[in-house]
Amino acid sequence: MPLFRGTFAALQHRDYRMLWSGSLLATTAFMMSFMLVPSVAFEITGSNAAAGLAQMGSGIGMFAVAPIGGVIADRVAKKPLVLAGQIVPALVILATGVLIQTDLITVPLLTLATLIMGLGFAFMGPARQAWVGELVPRDTLPNAIALQGIAQNMSQVAAPLFIALLVGTVLDIGGAYLFMASLFVVVLPLTSLLPSTPASAKERRPIRSELMAGLAYAWGVPRLRTLWLGFVGVVVCGFAFQTLLPGLLDEELGRQPTEVGPIFLAMAVAGLAVSVPLAGIVVTRWSWPALLAMGFVMAGGFLILSIAPTYALVIVAGVPIGIGRSGFMLVSTALLMSGADRAYHGRVMSLAMMAFGSQALLAPLWGLLADAIGVRQTLAVVGVVATVVTAAVGLSWVRIRREPEPPAEPGPAPTGRPAVGVVTSATDAEDVPQAAG
Repeated sequence: MPLFRGTFAALQHRDYRMLWSGSLLATTAFMMSFMLVPSVAFEITGSNAAAGLAQMGSGIGMFAVAPIGGVIADRVAKKPLVLAGQIVPALVILATGVLIQTDLITVPLLTLATLIMGLGFAFMGPARQAWVGELVPRDTLPNAIALQGIAQNMSQVAAPLFIALLVGTVLDIGGAYLFMASLFVVVLPLTSLLPSTPASAKERRPIRSELMAGLAYAWGVPRLRTLWLGFVGVVVCGFAFQTLLPGLLDEELGRQPTEVGPIFLAMAVAGLAVSVPLAGIVVTRWSWPALLAMGFVMAGGFLILSIAPTYALVIVAGVPIGIGRSGFMLVSTALLMSGADRAYHGRVMSLAMMAFGSQALLAPLWGLLADAIGVRQTLAVVGVVATVVTAAVGLSWVRIRREPEPPAEPGPAPTGRPAVGVVTSATDAEDVPQAAG
């Protein structure tokens, strides 16, 4: 079928398949960790704010350092950055598991662990996405980025499935963390076998100058600016779910705060189901309408969740949240990367990663709001904010959609090595490209 040939087109490239497989396993471990952090913190303290505080460390790392990580990713070879970004979180996950097993874990230690992991992601995330642009041809790049989103959604299925099967049955939470660490025994060799693409040959400028050039470029292209701001808003709202869920289960439904596995699983299966057809349309005229539909679906899921009276209906409400959150992230990331000059891929992706830092930094505020006005009321607020953000993206798109796209740079050969005659950097590193519009 043409749809599915288009959906999985990038997997024909061997190096990309290896990167994709390693990303799937690594992200599964990361997802399991972040899904369990609020539950561990809530069990220690019984506080929604503490559940948010434990996640705040990753926000500090990603929000403050991701822009620098993007500059570095545009300047150096990507492979060492990706490897370091996998090794550091693997060691942190292993140490966290040992601390839980020995009853030495505390909320400050959880926050420190997420801080270190966030610093690792700040360098790995932009480098990995920019590396994708060096492993596949330019015309396959939107599909390759979308398939990265599918890998993330698959990990969101695997992570809660492992949590549901392992935590409380075969393993305790500490044992689950040790299981996460074991996945990197496969991930690290896969990454090590990939070819190391050359660093950019452009003249180096101070990091601050290149950082400001990347920000000016992303802000100066109306489509990129709209996608970036919309991505930040939807991610901030979408991941409030993880902060508020333990308190909803404990305070409103009388369930254990660790009973999050089935709910996350329903979200992830729904997100994966919608991501497959979305990956096939990211280069069509339906990409923006699909983006907006996903934002409104997620917002509706939060409003349903705010009034769900039973555990079963909370699981049901997770379906539209999973569809909307995963779908919006997949389409917007593909549009961001395919619409940006390749010389700015690392910095554009780092700006998107600031969204994850923002949501983690705001997690304690969602928790404090829930402690002050109630979990259900806070979930309703999240739904309203998500609706406003999506509507603003839609209005901006209506205004700019007839403006011409900025010219695309040709991509590298599929082997990851630059082809003869291919432009591998911006024409003039000293000037910010003046995109149309």
